[in-house]
Amino acid sequence: MKKNIVNIFATTGISLLLLSVAALSFHASCIYLETVFQAFGVNVIAHLGIMFINRMELRNIFTETVLEITFIVCVLLVSGRLFQWFTSLSFLPLACIGIILYIISLFLNLLQMKQEAKEINFLIKDRNKKQD
Repeated sequence: MKKNIVNIFATTGISLLLLSVAALSFHASCIYLETVFQAFGVNVIAHLGIMFINRMELRNIFTETVLEITFIVCVLLVSGRLFQWFTSLSFLPLACIGIILYIISLFLNLLQMKQEAKEINFLIKDRNKKQD
């Protein structure tokens, strides 16, 4: 649970940074405070959906990835309509932000799994030394 909360806050921060870069490229002058909370809500929904997709344990990783990206794009489409994001940003840059965020999240998850594997290997070696 703690890992999921940390991931939600991390992706919210990264999405706000990506949104800021997009806003600067379109010569925007500010991001409204309510956008921070909207982005947080969208990230919570996206994480819950991805957790649900992961629990389905699909056999094909390609199908799972396509389903996750499709879910993220749908969440962004609905949120964009609901929060009227499309008045200042078209759907394509918003979808690109979502996909880039997904790729960054995958990369960070790989780094985290690598660190966890190192810790497990260390604990196994330590246990084997104590048994000898």
